[in-house]
Amino acid sequence: MAIASTHKVISAKDAENGGTVYLTSCDAWTSDVAIAELLETDDEGWRLAFANRLHEVVKPNLVDARENNLGLAELAA
Repeated sequence: MAIASTHKVISAKDAENGGTVYLTSCDAWTSDVAIAELLETDDEGWRLAFANRLHEVVKPNLVDARENNLGLAELAA
Protein backbone atom coordinates (compact mmCIF):
# COMPACT_ATOMS: atom_id res chain seq x y z
CA MET A 1 0.00 0.00 0.00
CA ALA A 2 1.45 3.36 -1.04
CA ILE A 3 1.72 6.13 1.51
CA ALA A 4 0.16 9.40 0.39
CA SER A 5 2.66 12.20 0.17
CA THR A 6 1.77 15.20 2.31
CA HIS A 7 2.03 18.63 0.79
CA LYS A 8 0.82 22.04 1.91
CA VAL A 9 -1.65 24.54 0.52
CA ILE A 10 -1.94 28.17 1.53
CA SER A 11 -5.19 29.01 3.26
CA ALA A 12 -6.37 32.48 4.27
CA LYS A 13 -9.47 34.44 5.18
CA ASP A 14 -11.07 36.58 2.48
CA ALA A 15 -10.71 40.18 3.74
CA GLU A 16 -14.11 41.11 2.32
CA ASN A 17 -16.36 38.30 3.55
CA GLY A 18 -14.26 36.25 5.98
CA GLY A 19 -14.60 33.02 4.03
CA THR A 20 -11.76 30.55 3.71
CA VAL A 21 -9.83 30.76 0.44
CA TYR A 22 -6.83 28.92 -1.01
CA LEU A 23 -4.01 30.18 -3.21
CA THR A 24 -3.84 28.76 -6.74
CA SER A 25 -0.76 28.34 -8.90
CA CYS A 26 -1.82 31.38 -10.96
CA ASP A 27 -1.82 33.63 -7.86
CA ALA A 28 -5.61 33.79 -7.59
CA TRP A 29 -7.70 32.90 -4.55
CA THR A 30 -10.40 30.22 -4.65
CA SER A 31 -12.83 28.76 -2.16
CA ASP A 32 -12.37 25.35 -3.82
CA VAL A 33 -9.44 23.55 -2.23
CA ALA A 34 -9.35 21.11 -5.17
CA ILE A 35 -7.76 23.75 -7.40
CA ALA A 36 -5.36 25.10 -4.78
CA GLU A 37 -1.65 24.91 -5.51
CA LEU A 38 -0.04 21.88 -3.85
CA LEU A 39 3.30 23.04 -2.48
CA GLU A 40 6.50 21.12 -2.08
CA THR A 41 8.65 21.91 0.96
CA ASP A 42 11.08 24.02 -1.11
CA ASP A 43 8.27 26.33 -2.26
CA GLU A 44 6.40 26.83 1.02
CA GLY A 45 8.40 29.78 2.35
CA TRP A 46 8.42 32.04 -0.68
CA ARG A 47 4.78 31.30 -1.59
CA LEU A 48 3.68 32.12 1.97
CA ALA A 49 5.74 35.33 1.88
CA PHE A 50 3.99 36.23 -1.39
CA ALA A 51 0.55 35.53 0.12
CA ASN A 52 1.33 37.74 3.11
CA ARG A 53 1.87 40.71 0.76
CA LEU A 54 -1.64 40.48 -0.71
CA HIS A 55 -4.31 42.79 0.66
CA GLU A 56 -7.38 40.79 -0.38
CA VAL A 57 -6.75 38.20 2.35
CA VAL A 58 -5.76 38.08 6.00
CA LYS A 59 -3.80 35.53 8.02
CA PRO A 60 -2.38 33.31 5.25
CA ASN A 61 -1.02 30.06 6.62
CA LEU A 62 0.15 26.65 5.49
CA VAL A 63 -2.29 23.77 5.78
CA ASP A 64 -1.56 20.05 5.35
CA ALA A 65 -2.94 18.68 2.10
CA ARG A 66 -2.39 15.83 -0.32
CA GLU A 67 -2.95 15.04 -3.96
CA ASN A 68 -6.03 12.88 -4.57
CA ASN A 69 -6.31 10.16 -7.22
CA LEU A 70 -7.45 12.78 -9.77
CA GLY A 71 -4.36 14.92 -9.17
CA LEU A 72 -6.30 17.59 -7.27
CA ALA A 73 -5.62 19.00 -3.82
CA GLU A 74 -7.56 17.85 -0.78
CA LEU A 75 -7.07 18.69 2.85
CA ALA A 76 -5.24 16.04 4.86
CA ALA A 77 -7.31 14.48 7.61
